[in-house]
Amino acid sequence: MKSIKMLSASKTDIFVPPSKAHTLRALILASLCDGTSVITNPLMGEDQKHLISCLKNLGVEVSVSDNTVTIHGTGGVFNPASAELNCGESGVAMNFLCALSPFASSPVYLTGKEGLLKRPVGEIVQGLRQLGADISYKDTESFPPLDVKPSRLRGGQTKMQGRYTSQYFSSLTIASALAQQDVEIICTDEMSEKPYYDITLEMMKIFGVTAQNFEYKRMLISSGQKYTPLDITIEGDYSSASYFFEAAAVCGIEVRLHNMNEDSVQGDKKIIDYMKVMGCTVEKKDGVLTVKGGELIPLTADCNGTPDLVPTLAVCAAFAPGKSLLQNVAHLKFKECDRITAVCTELGKMGIKACLEGKDLAVYGDKKSVHASDIHSYNDHRIAMSFAVPGLILKGQTIDNPGCVAKSFPNFWEVFSAFSS
Repeated sequence: MKSIKMLSASKTDIFVPPSKAHTLRALILASLCDGTSVITNPLMGEDQKHLISCLKNLGVEVSVSDNTVTIHGTGGVFNPASAELNCGESGVAMNFLCALSPFASSPVYLTGKEGLLKRPVGEIVQGLRQLGADISYKDTESFPPLDVKPSRLRGGQTKMQGRYTSQYFSSLTIASALAQQDVEIICTDEMSEKPYYDITLEMMKIFGVTAQNFEYKRMLISSGQKYTPLDITIEGDYSSASYFFEAAAVCGIEVRLHNMNEDSVQGDKKIIDYMKVMGCTVEKKDGVLTVKGGELIPLTADCNGTPDLVPTLAVCAAFAPGKSLLQNVAHLKFKECDRITAVCTELGKMGIKACLEGKDLAVYGDKKSVHASDIHSYNDHRIAMSFAVPGLILKGQTIDNPGCVAKSFPNFWEVFSAFSS
């Protein structure tokens, strides 16, 4: 249990950690190159550490120093050093390794911690099977652990649903460049979290491979392409930065954010627009974003493409008098925890009504009624970080299992202490 210290600073500078999404994709793509890549300024959270462990078990040589990761890629053919690929609690690792494991020269199986084993993978498995992958379930249909036999991908057409996550399409698109024939991926519904697919395409291009994207409905990947090793520096993470936007908004203070790429394709860069709508001012200059809080007003926004911002925005909305509506977010029940239930329950404990209305999360803000509470984090990093912020102005706010932030922001509490030191 962690007690949040009250705010003592009216201005503060925050150095934002590296992008989680970019780091994970860089690790995957570098492993597929025929040669050595150096990743500078990587995020080294739990997800990255589990992915690196899995890559080593696949036979990839990886070395980690203070601020770099060096990867000697295998050219898309893996000779496993161990049959077990333990993804911990990383859904990204599970989904991406599903598509890479068929390129192993011997059988492997994918597993993880209890929470990950409850997250469905049926859609990505079906998508891979249509391209020739030999994957089976060890226990429960549509859920890990998974057995994967050497099969590679023959290519052709595959169809998947995208309403739960774009990760399926990212992983399949990356692997399809190694297929024996061209691959056509069809999204049979509306792809959620599109900006993360954009990051995948951008990162693939940097590593020398292209894919055609026709309005997220049809994707074409030519066979015979090769990933090219390179040196890459990871940009700052707008998802992690969102908690400091939140601090500025909720506390009415000024926060200067460093290490931000103003031209980033990260979907969570929309936090800038959301905060402006809610009454904050945001100025950009020389890679620094300065956020100043103001009188908060309710927000209505489609958050289908920015799911990681929903807990942050919901907590901000608690301090904005009136109804805020975060639209098209029902798929958040399939994240590290059921984030819809978590947000509604914990805001309720703080005196704020929040509920799912169809596919939309409604928050009925009331600054006069909101109060501190003992927050249950559900072992979810984004719940813990977003609900820590109100503790800066609400005396007595506590967060259980504070260590869960290590998944995406290992030194969050150290950085967060700048507001109360």
